[in-house]
Amino acid sequence: MSVDRRTRSALLAPLRSLAGATIRRLGLLPGGVPDGRGDDDKLGDYVIRSESLVFFPDPPENLYQLRQWYGALAELDKYGGVTVITQDSRTARAVREETDFEVLIVARNRTFAGLVDRGNAKIAIYVGHANNNMVGLRSTGVAHIFLAHGDSDKSVSVSNQVKGFDFTFVAGPAAIERYAAEVLFFDAARHLRVIGRPQLPERVSRDEARVVLYAPTWEGSQETNAYSSVISHGEAIVRSLLASGFSVLYRPHPRLGVSDRRYREADQAVRALVTAAGEHGEVDTSADQTDAMQRADVLVTDISAMSSDWLSQRKPLLVTVPVTPQAVPAGPSRLHMTVPRIDATQAVGTGELVRQTIADPTHLNDIEELAHHYLGGLNAAEATEAFVRTCREVAQERDRERAVKQSGHASP
Repeated sequence: MSVDRRTRSALLAPLRSLAGATIRRLGLLPGGVPDGRGDDDKLGDYVIRSESLVFFPDPPENLYQLRQWYGALAELDKYGGVTVITQDSRTARAVREETDFEVLIVARNRTFAGLVDRGNAKIAIYVGHANNNMVGLRSTGVAHIFLAHGDSDKSVSVSNQVKGFDFTFVAGPAAIERYAAEVLFFDAARHLRVIGRPQLPERVSRDEARVVLYAPTWEGSQETNAYSSVISHGEAIVRSLLASGFSVLYRPHPRLGVSDRRYREADQAVRALVTAAGEHGEVDTSADQTDAMQRADVLVTDISAMSSDWLSQRKPLLVTVPVTPQAVPAGPSRLHMTVPRIDATQAVGTGELVRQTIADPTHLNDIEELAHHYLGGLNAAEATEAFVRTCREVAQERDRERAVKQSGHASP
């Protein structure tokens, strides 16, 4: 007896659901995919009391994006509360262990919409360009704020996705220039708010430069953001620095090698080289970059947010030149036109380039000017205050806008 397509689909639906649940429970999902093990059935009539939501749908490997905002969000939590909503049970478990925020796991779109409609939230915050951000952006009752997880001259820092948010918080004037130059049909002055970088560590400097921090970024998702130097420069940079008498602190990006085995193998080779240097080499994979930035005297890095954040330390900076021709800085990149650059052929002479940079009497003046341009001239405490204040201002703007909309729908 033949079975029509609709009947066959109905018969197979329970099997597909069971298979999906089994895959999620066993952790067999492909990389980058949230497990979708939500508490939806328990949230039927739940009311969120917090005025601020953070929507972070990603799996744990991307938690570095959220972790750097914990401190600023904890300050915001004092004003009406913060609730984190995720689509991954593993991510939720980690955030609950690491913070005091309310954390909800929501797998179904209708559950999220209901929570927003019933709750007290005024703003929804996003820290990365996850595809599933669209789940949150469908809600029209809150103001949507994009923070990003770093401010840099990477091409991804000017994604057209910014148009999906009501406001984007940026570190300084450099970001405004970048958006204005790169994104079509976008009113940068209207939608961008400068808040500095709350994540910046306190400045620590020494009279003598002894420790060089080498911090390559990850391989990127496409040729236009393939900025990582670990394959093309990595071993040569480390060997040259060690031979020149510097100690090397190696801090790879948390995602380095996740997408491409070649980068993972290159990273492992650099780690081995640094470890073999004994007391003159160390690998740092801690969640917070503060310790590494404060212990180092010079930074060698790629086109990345690390270079922008380092400006807060007012210490020497050198940036590599990617070997991929399409991987160029976005916008009018004052930083990469100013600081010394290291192309692949120069990597064997990195130690001498570092010494020349340290001895250059104009270099630190350049760094000071760049710090104001990229970081808005704000230290961490000032940036945190600006973040909280601007979130509250946006919440008030949301209230006014919502009142106007509701009055327009009222019966005469």
